[in-house]
Amino acid sequence: LVHLRTDQRGGVAVVMALLFPVLLAGLGLGFEISGWYLRSRAMQNAADAAVMAAASNGEDNFNDEAASVAAHYGFVDGTSNVSVAASNNAPCPESADATPPCYSVSISSRVPLYLSQLVGFAGDVKSNGVTQKLLTSAAVAFQTTIQQPLCLLALSHNGTALRTNGAPNSDFNGCS
Repeated sequence: LVHLRTDQRGGVAVVMALLFPVLLAGLGLGFEISGWYLRSRAMQNAADAAVMAAASNGEDNFNDEAASVAAHYGFVDGTSNVSVAASNNAPCPESADATPPCYSVSISSRVPLYLSQLVGFAGDVKSNGVTQKLLTSAAVAFQTTIQQPLCLLALSHNGTALRTNGAPNSDFNGCS
């Protein structure tokens, strides 16, 4: 019995046995939270691209355009707990010289909770009795036209290098 109390071999194994579950839980929680961040970034990229497509479309089917672009990024409305909503009556940003209509696209996704429940995170929403984290991303854009001067260089001595077939008359004032 005296020999057992003075023996120090295996002390690290006992400490590691106590710390290993804490270390694994910390790593798992970090992976879960980083997964939320990566999903949010992907949703923001999709929302940005979708709202630019909707604003550049500017037609009555802007919402179809936005949904199509979001689907290209992997976010299809109504599948895998994803919701995509487009609107053409969003409030315009104050910092820009935006004139209505302003377009908005919001993408939301519910993701399941794994280890975050063990540290007391209760989640944002419940679906079918399962607690989930709600991730959302949104973007706003307005339609704009940037006038670009157009000049062409035609290499001809007799003035016949530029011909159009049914095009309107060209005005090359300001070109040298």
